[in-house]
Amino acid sequence: MSALAAFAALMPSAFLFSLAAGITAIYTAWGVYHLIVTISGIKPPLSPDTRLEVYPRISAIIPARNEPILGRTIEACLYHVDYPQDKKEIIVVVDDEGGERIAFWYQQKHPETVKVLARRQFFPTKPSALNDAMLLCTGDIVVIMDVEDIPDRDVFKKAAAAIQGGKQAVQVMLRIGNTEDSWISRIFAMEYAGWFRIMLNGRSNLKMFAPLGGTGNYFSRAALRYVGGYEPTNLAEDAELAIRLRIARWNVSTLDARHWEEAPVKFDAWLKQRTRWFRGWMQSFWKYAGILLLQPTVARRIGFLGIFSTLVMLVSPLIVVLNWIAYAITVLWLLEGAGLVPQFITADTVPFWTIIPLGFNGLYYYIWIKGARLEGIEVKTLKYLPHMFFYMNVMMPIASLRAFYQELFKSVFWEKTTHHGRGVRSTAVEKH
Repeated sequence: MSALAAFAALMPSAFLFSLAAGITAIYTAWGVYHLIVTISGIKPPLSPDTRLEVYPRISAIIPARNEPILGRTIEACLYHVDYPQDKKEIIVVVDDEGGERIAFWYQQKHPETVKVLARRQFFPTKPSALNDAMLLCTGDIVVIMDVEDIPDRDVFKKAAAAIQGGKQAVQVMLRIGNTEDSWISRIFAMEYAGWFRIMLNGRSNLKMFAPLGGTGNYFSRAALRYVGGYEPTNLAEDAELAIRLRIARWNVSTLDARHWEEAPVKFDAWLKQRTRWFRGWMQSFWKYAGILLLQPTVARRIGFLGIFSTLVMLVSPLIVVLNWIAYAITVLWLLEGAGLVPQFITADTVPFWTIIPLGFNGLYYYIWIKGARLEGIEVKTLKYLPHMFFYMNVMMPIASLRAFYQELFKSVFWEKTTHHGRGVRSTAVEKH
């Protein structure tokens, strides 16, 4: 670090050129990769025939802690999802007394379908709860369902058809039901649409690494047991599990079906959630970077594209912070061209191609807008473009830096997202 500072102080022109070249190379590789994925992701996702001859048993795990809306999710699985009742199994794992009362009431009402695991001593993370609940599963297929989820009516049939057709893990698209609650929930909905409809779908189509989305994950129970279930201390347990599935030569496919979710409405709630995700990706990077790059057996199993696409996702928290540096270099180039920067600093060494990172950042805005339109979300581009810019280039770097700080100085803890049951009405209106 001291050598780098000395280099910058003694040779500012050479330092700026090296920095510009490095940043531009990173963003060029990053942008070309995402452009290819975007082109593939615009194609329709997997949509299997739902006319099943045999209905496999499906175990739905619903983890809950301090969730008064738990009853709504149980009823959605019981009554809303179109699937034979005797082929449904609902495992509710609860860590609080209020959740226990709700879950046990439904177990008494539906003893053949609902099972309750009330944990007294536990490691307070979601993946820990999922591992405990898996011990009660008897279904051929296991689905992870967050407590705020409202699944589409045909989602169980589509997932069952996909897994019967040979898939070991499928991810449904997550849609936001409370889009109109705030500008944050609006941009969050657009981001989700771009992520699931285009980015994950594109990766799946290209047989690249496609991370899971935390909820709406459907697995062959045998495959889930084979890879060892969840890592209980990882804060992005979904992405970490997807890496092990990939190492086992199983790709995650994106399904043309949806779970409707609730987005954070305020910045503090959004920040806690995004910090947790970014820190989980950092945890997976520290754990798997050496394995992916240095273990020949793993490299042969997943190939170059598998390694590259995995690492690209895991370093995303770093890339959003690099946006600040990339924009600073671009601004410096503009100031240099206007003659507003002293020549002894730049000496015309900030090249014109430093604008490339800005151009590839524009690709992300396109992905969000295109994904939203494909998913039927109303998009007013000019109105929300400033919000998108602030969301990506201010909010995300703050969350990334906060995650990095926590990873360095704090032990693992779960910053829980509070769910208020928002978005049910708007979901119904948008779907029907």
